[in-house]
Amino acid sequence: MRKKDPYERLCRYYELAGRIKHRDEFKQALKQTVSAEDLDVFFLLPPTGHIPLSKLKKKSKVSPDRLLAALRRLASEGLIWAYEEDGEYAYERGNVVFMTEQQVRKKEESPQRTAFARFFDGLIEGDLGGSLVTKTPYYRVLAAEPSISPSSPLRTIEMNADIRDPAGALPIDIITEMVRKDGSLIGVADCFCRKARQVVGKGCEYPLECCFVFNAAAQTLIENGFARRIEFDEAVEILKHCEDLGLVHNVDNCEGEIRSLCNCCPCCCVVMKSVMRGETNAGTPSRYVVDFHAGKCTGCEACVSRCPVGAWTVVDGHAVVDTGRCIGCGLCATTCPEGAVRMVLRETIRTIPKSLPKLQGKIAREVLFAYAKRKLLGRSE
Repeated sequence: MRKKDPYERLCRYYELAGRIKHRDEFKQALKQTVSAEDLDVFFLLPPTGHIPLSKLKKKSKVSPDRLLAALRRLASEGLIWAYEEDGEYAYERGNVVFMTEQQVRKKEESPQRTAFARFFDGLIEGDLGGSLVTKTPYYRVLAAEPSISPSSPLRTIEMNADIRDPAGALPIDIITEMVRKDGSLIGVADCFCRKARQVVGKGCEYPLECCFVFNAAAQTLIENGFARRIEFDEAVEILKHCEDLGLVHNVDNCEGEIRSLCNCCPCCCVVMKSVMRGETNAGTPSRYVVDFHAGKCTGCEACVSRCPVGAWTVVDGHAVVDTGRCIGCGLCATTCPEGAVRMVLRETIRTIPKSLPKLQGKIAREVLFAYAKRKLLGRSE
């Protein structure tokens, strides 16, 4: 007989980083999405990092066939990552954001998709803002290609060339780095923020299919129908189109290999909305900041309409920029018809984790520290 409610256990696990609003509705949606038996397998996976299938089989008390079937179902619902690592499949838990991202990407309407979309819309609107326990930003901005380099976004890059400065890499460099190895993957998926807003009736007119995933993440999403595989040239074309539309590139806040590159709008993006509220634990600016030559300005207001965070205003016929608000996306520099705006390196550049595992580890430690502190103080939330 089952002694504990696995859905309550999953909710508590998801709430390590912050409370879940409309919790009863969320829990009911989980019951409609995944079985209690499959959740038993979910909790066999380590809280952080991945576990290879060979070790998981030794750890599990169910038959290999039942184990594999449960893992496939969990991956197909977005509860776990599943990808090849060192010649065999490996699995890791997804957090609440990853799970709801995949649920809202589903094509079919359902009560649970709507419930998860409402949850994600709450994230966008800041429901977790005051209760988020982490301090390290998940994502950082990458400057638009033409704002840094005068050459075309479609310039030729040596496929085996290392990125000398990953912290300042351009979007085209990221794509190149991710596909330079044999067998590497690029996937493109619907923007989960815009899709969630669309489901709850708050959608915008920006395109949906513009979120990139790479390698392990791409394999997980492609194999489970949440993304489609694309080649390098199409990826670059999508990036260029996103820059033309004024979308902001956000990437995992680390050096080295990354999992995702998103193209974000200010009206729907959970990271952009968080930044605009003054929160610092979701996104961080690029290493560039605007440099404005006021003498060239004609007050055309192109920068005002282009800026996604409201850093520009026009006073007495001339533009004024608040560099403290600037996120370094470079969209104003690519728009100014007079060449009055360019992007320069910030005087103080924040350090970023050296790899994705280090970023994830740092965030996990912050979550566990906050949890231990709550337990010590006897707080339920």
